[in-house]
Amino acid sequence: MGLLRRVLAFAGLPFLSLLTPFLFLPVLARVAGADAWLAIAVGQSIGAFAALVVGLGYNTVGPTAVALETAPQRAAVLERSIRPRLALFAPAVVVAATLAAVIAPESHRLDAALMAIALTLSGLSSAWYMIGLGRAGLIVLFELLPRLIATAAAAAALLLLGQVTWYPALLIAAAVLGSGAFLWRTVGPRTLLAPAPGAVRREFAANRSALATEIAAGAHNSLAVTFVSLVTPTAQAAAYISGDKLYRIGQYSVSALGNALQGWAVEDERREFARRARTAILWHLVLGLLGLAAFGVLGPALSELFFGAAVAIDTATALGFGVATLGIALGTALGRVVLVGLGLRRAFMLSVIAGALVGVSAILTLSALYGAAGGAWGLALGELVSVACQAVFAARGMRARPRPENDVA
Repeated sequence: MGLLRRVLAFAGLPFLSLLTPFLFLPVLARVAGADAWLAIAVGQSIGAFAALVVGLGYNTVGPTAVALETAPQRAAVLERSIRPRLALFAPAVVVAATLAAVIAPESHRLDAALMAIALTLSGLSSAWYMIGLGRAGLIVLFELLPRLIATAAAAAALLLLGQVTWYPALLIAAAVLGSGAFLWRTVGPRTLLAPAPGAVRREFAANRSALATEIAAGAHNSLAVTFVSLVTPTAQAAAYISGDKLYRIGQYSVSALGNALQGWAVEDERREFARRARTAILWHLVLGLLGLAAFGVLGPALSELFFGAAVAIDTATALGFGVATLGIALGTALGRVVLVGLGLRRAFMLSVIAGALVGVSAILTLSALYGAAGGAWGLALGELVSVACQAVFAARGMRARPRPENDVA
């Protein structure tokens, strides 16, 4: 698949992904009230972090691993990942649901727990494998379409019945059916049910740096909503959540571009890696700058339009999220494309851990002092620290790398 065609195929995914929650979230913000808004967001935040544990690092290294395999061996990468992820799912979902219920407002604890379960299930997704194959259509069919149908039905239930619980409940059903159908189709029931002694230990050892990278990233990204909700009043936490929902637009778009380019950069045994890495960095830089400009100019107005004036963000908060969008765009290119492509997983891990240490501290401190705006700038600070570290490691790695004849530096 050509580069432009690949990017266009994956570029359509963020718009479908973004359409899905926007069928429900504006209704939730206006109909259900601040407590429900906060409960759903807390469940999403904690569940998304738990999903990173369940995913066992495959979202980071899986696409590259699949792209580098010969066609007959690619399914084996998916098969090796299944049982270890299933083993991790059971404890992760219990912890996530319990924490979400405890932190959420008392009136919506069940909704928060179910939302955490729904997001934790995404750790069992095979989207990373589809990315490695370069098959965007599979993601639409098995991941996005079930979620779109579930969300539309949940929005109708909220409008007609006034019940929030349908949203996470239907998302759980969509995740089980979509992910289960793809695994059944690709590897078959015998592989899914067969015992695999030592599989968790082997895969954990193989992917420990990637898993640590994702957990560190999630600590100041996925859990940011939870941290802000713990140290700010409900009104400030609700405003931060509105900005976070818009921030996910930028993050999904960056992720789609990274998905398109990660496997492409290492194709043909990395013979054109240097040139393709530069292309990836340039495209991500442009996308990040567009995100920063969009937040600065349109952020407050869009948050009010989508979610209502009661939870809209101000300009300072919007700019913080804009800088974070630029940071995560550059971090995707330097980390997932360049460092992972070079095999420098440990360097990627150390960079993200440095960003997480700064980011978590900054989010907790600044949001306690300045509310939603402080949380947004704390998030941005963590992303920028991670990017700075990745840039140093990437420059060193590219200089030290032996170059094939047609791979011009």
